[in-house]
Amino acid sequence: MIPPPNVTGSLHLGHALTTAIEDTLTRWNRMRGYDTLWLPGLDHAGIATQSVVEKKLLRDQNLRRVDMTRSDFLAKVWDWKAEYGAHIYEQFKRIGVSFDKSRFAFTLDPHMVTAVKEAFVRMWEKGTIYRSTRLVNWSSALCTAISDLEVDNIEFTGSTWVKVPGHTATVEVGVIHSFAYPIDGSDKEIVIATTRLETMLGDTAVAVHPDDPRYTELVGKMIKHPFLDRLIPIIADGELVQMEFGTGAVKVTPAHDKNDFDCGRRNGLPEINILTDEGKINAHGGSYEGMMRFDCRNKIEADLKERGLYRGKEDNPMKIGFCSKSKDIIEPYLKPQWYVSCADMANRAA
Repeated sequence: MIPPPNVTGSLHLGHALTTAIEDTLTRWNRMRGYDTLWLPGLDHAGIATQSVVEKKLLRDQNLRRVDMTRSDFLAKVWDWKAEYGAHIYEQFKRIGVSFDKSRFAFTLDPHMVTAVKEAFVRMWEKGTIYRSTRLVNWSSALCTAISDLEVDNIEFTGSTWVKVPGHTATVEVGVIHSFAYPIDGSDKEIVIATTRLETMLGDTAVAVHPDDPRYTELVGKMIKHPFLDRLIPIIADGELVQMEFGTGAVKVTPAHDKNDFDCGRRNGLPEINILTDEGKINAHGGSYEGMMRFDCRNKIEADLKERGLYRGKEDNPMKIGFCSKSKDIIEPYLKPQWYVSCADMANRAA
C-alpha cells in the first residue's frame, strides 16, 4: 500500500522517492511471476488540510473558519480535496507508477470509513485502545490536540517578543516571574517563580522539598490565593522540587504542566483547567474570565504589583513548543483522548 500522501497540495520529492522504490519492488515481483497488488490512496490529513484551507480562505476572502457554518466550511475542504486530490493523482500518472488504478481510494470514502470504525471497535474490545484524560499538546489557534512530531521546540536565551495567533500585541517569552503567596492566618509569605504567570489561576498547591529546613514548619499550612476564593495547601514532594533551584518552592498547576500533573496525581490534588479551547480564560479564572491567555499574563503581573506581591522578572533560557502548522504557542491541556496500550508489544519486544 502506498503511504497515502496528504491532501495538502502537491507531491514532493519524498513521495516521489518512496513511490519509485515501491514501484521497482512491485514490478520486479510481477516479473518473477507473483500476483501483486500495489494499492493507491490519498490521506484526508484532517488538521493539516484544515490548516491550509483556512489560510487560503483568509488570504483570498478574508474569511475565518468561525465566520462560517460547519457545513459551509466542510464544503470548502471538499472543494480543496477535489482539486488537489486530482492533481496528486495526475502527478502519480506522470511519474508512470504501476499501481492498480481501479482500486484508487480516499480515506473518507464510505467503505473506508466503515472499515476504520470496524477496526477501532475491534481494538477497543481487545483492550488495545483505551480512553484517558491526560495532558495533550493543545493548539488554541487550531482548537485541536497535535502530536509531539507536530511541535517545534524553539530555544530562547532570554527575553524575546514573539507573535502569537489570536493576539494583536507581541508576547514576551524567555523570562521568569517571581511573586509571593501570603500564608493564610499569618504575616508570612512564600515566594515562587514561574514562566507562565497566568497559570497561577489553576494552582492547587505549592510544593517544597521534604528535607528543606526553610519550609519544614510551613508544610500543611494553607495559602490564600490573592485573586480567587481558594485556599491552597503547601505540600512536600521530593520528586517535583529541587531545593537548590530558585526559591525551593514550586507552584503546582496539574492541569497545565506535565510535571505538575504527575505531582497532582501523586498527592491527590484537584486538576483545574483555566482555559477554553480557544485559549481564553474560563470561569475558573474569576475576574479574568474571557481574557486571552497572554493578555491575562500581563494583567496578573500588573495586579500582583498593585498588591505588593510581585518580586520581579529576569531572563530565563528555555525551550517553548510551537505548533508547526499555526505557529501558536502550545499549551499543555487536560483533555480526554484515545491511547494505544503498548504493554503487549513491549513485552513481546523484550
